[in-house]
Amino acid sequence: MNATNRGLGRTALVVVGLVLFVAGVGAILAQTAQGLPLVASWWRTAGEALAGLGTDTSRDDSLLSWTWVLGGGVVVGILAIVVLTTLGGGREGTVVESDGSADGVAGSVRVESTAVQHALSSAIGGLPQVASLAVDVYRVRGGRAIRVRVRPRRGASPREVTERVEAVVADLDALLGERLPVLLEIARGGAGASRPDRVH
Repeated sequence: MNATNRGLGRTALVVVGLVLFVAGVGAILAQTAQGLPLVASWWRTAGEALAGLGTDTSRDDSLLSWTWVLGGGVVVGILAIVVLTTLGGGREGTVVESDGSADGVAGSVRVESTAVQHALSSAIGGLPQVASLAVDVYRVRGGRAIRVRVRPRRGASPREVTERVEAVVADLDALLGERLPVLLEIARGGAGASRPDRVH
């Protein structure tokens, strides 16, 4: 439940992994170059080519090369900033925050996610149909959302669990004065259950 692009993240991990792998293999081959004459000769040739790089270029060619290098650096920097700003959607520490300006009241109100987690855990965990549960608060698209993962007892009706949880969440919305989106995930009720999890 976050806003991070999974495909972009996996592609970045693969590219970085391949670069590090190639760099590691190159370092190992360079260190053991005495035992591998082909690698040693290639390393010497590459070193000589790099040593003479740019010595015979004109000022215009050098300026063009540096423009490309700096332009590439700027593009990589902009892409890094874009990726870092779109990351997120992780766990949130605050559920409701108000400075009172909308109601014309002086002061501010802040409800922490731990209070909501504790309230929902106490209310839902006490239900006889629920074996275990987990409550998390996430930031999703600039707003806050609650994820409730319930593992019902064997034989408990998912519909009854859903109705009970909806009633508890409605009470929470009335208490907070704000309706928060809630993802209810009903996990399989036992080790031998073969049905998939249900999400409401």
